[in-house]
Amino acid sequence: MNKSFHQAVYREQVIKEYQNHPLIEALPQIYSKSDVVELLSFYPFFDKQERELDGQHRLHLIQRLFNIFQVLPAHIDMESRISRLIRQGYIGRNPLNPMYASTMVQGHEAILSKNNIWFNQAIPRSFTVIGPSGVGKSTAVAKILELMPQVIVHSEYRKREFNFTQLVWLRLECPHDGSVKGLVNQFFIAVDGLLGTAYFNKYGRANKLSVNTLIPIMTQICRSIGLGILVIDEIQNISLRGAGANLMLNFFVTLSNVIGTPLVLIGTPKAMNVLQREFRQARRGSGQGDMIYDRLRQDEYWRVFLEAIWKYQWVRKPVELTDEFVSVMYEESQGVIDIALKLFALSQTRAVSTGKETLSPTLISRVADENLKLVKPMIIALKTGDMKSIAQYEDIYLPFDEVIQAEQINLEKNSLVKSVKQINRSNDTKQLKEEAIFRLNLLGLSKENAKKAVNQVMEENQLTNIQQIVKKAFQASIEVNTGGENNNLKNDQDDLRNIVNTGKEQGLTNYESLKRAGVIKEFKGAS
Repeated sequence: MNKSFHQAVYREQVIKEYQNHPLIEALPQIYSKSDVVELLSFYPFFDKQERELDGQHRLHLIQRLFNIFQVLPAHIDMESRISRLIRQGYIGRNPLNPMYASTMVQGHEAILSKNNIWFNQAIPRSFTVIGPSGVGKSTAVAKILELMPQVIVHSEYRKREFNFTQLVWLRLECPHDGSVKGLVNQFFIAVDGLLGTAYFNKYGRANKLSVNTLIPIMTQICRSIGLGILVIDEIQNISLRGAGANLMLNFFVTLSNVIGTPLVLIGTPKAMNVLQREFRQARRGSGQGDMIYDRLRQDEYWRVFLEAIWKYQWVRKPVELTDEFVSVMYEESQGVIDIALKLFALSQTRAVSTGKETLSPTLISRVADENLKLVKPMIIALKTGDMKSIAQYEDIYLPFDEVIQAEQINLEKNSLVKSVKQINRSNDTKQLKEEAIFRLNLLGLSKENAKKAVNQVMEENQLTNIQQIVKKAFQASIEVNTGGENNNLKNDQDDLRNIVNTGKEQGLTNYESLKRAGVIKEFKGAS
């Protein structure tokens, strides 16, 4: 069995209409509000120690922000609607009912003859989700659909053979050209990918069949696989003019009313007028109501959302969420979740790349001014609340990846400069040590003792002058060896110890005594 397939497990149903129906009994339980919150919420891993990592690693970690899912009241409402819609849509489509097979034939004939008299107007069939781009409509619907298995395989129901493959949900996107044929072909490809069928090769690839022929084929496939709900996203792609729009909308009516497959349409405000004008018939008697999925208001839920993301700070000096931060984040994003997340991520990226390592309201506003220019007109429209102006903006384009790349280049540039300086300092230190050891060796110290003395002096002092290093290293070596036989010094009539002791009697330092004796020479050009 395909790993994405789930073997049917039947659950007792409290609601009478849901009893003795294998397609409904195989669905998960009806979730409570607390269940929905627990199942939908997602907070990615976070460790405060990650703040100590280098900038390049933290730029990767900041991407975790986009995996956060904070459950809000709109999500609970949407889950309840979808849950009801699927179950109610299955009521009249029980494969164990003898009428099911006959309606397959009747439905096909009715669609071909355009005879719609058998529509069942009592069953809720559809609702629309309308909201500005970036507010999280599609993400929310996708998360809710994932609470249910997509494919359920039935083999036996109540001790009787029942071989049936149930496709609980399917999500498609309205083609950019708004064509029905494009949507139908997308349907064939999606079903083939999930169930291993070959509908696209059989009906779509040749591209010879007309739309009027493809529609009844698709509707019959929906019926044969027990499709629980069909979600069509980006419906704003439907043209407002011409026969194409009417054809697409009539297609929706056919799907919803003729075969009883519940339908959820998702789009931006641009789609609102055409849906209200043309799609009224398909939504007739739905009982679910259309859902306006708006941006967050500046209320307690906005603060709940910010509190959920605020702990995910990878700057080394994190800040508390204050009223000022709450206000500036709303001012610059107008409650659009996608913009808010990207603004929070970009602000952290800027703080890391510049070395400031902390957030501030000023920084957030500056990042918004520099990087949200393309969405500023939409932000202004949202501030005014003018739906006509808002409807002009089909999609939010924020050059997030480009900005992140620019900040990464800036970080790499700063890191490179810092690394080069460290390497240069390291090379300078290495050369100083080598020169000092060479000079001390000329003074009679073995290379081993000279190296020890130089390392000791340079660890204890921040010296860059070669003469100072040699002087202190030699003095340190003499102090260590005073009072004992030193085989590391040359033992002749000019024994260094004798020179030093004689100098001490004259009130001279070790260095001055050796210099006067000609042991230490002046190195011209040394610094």
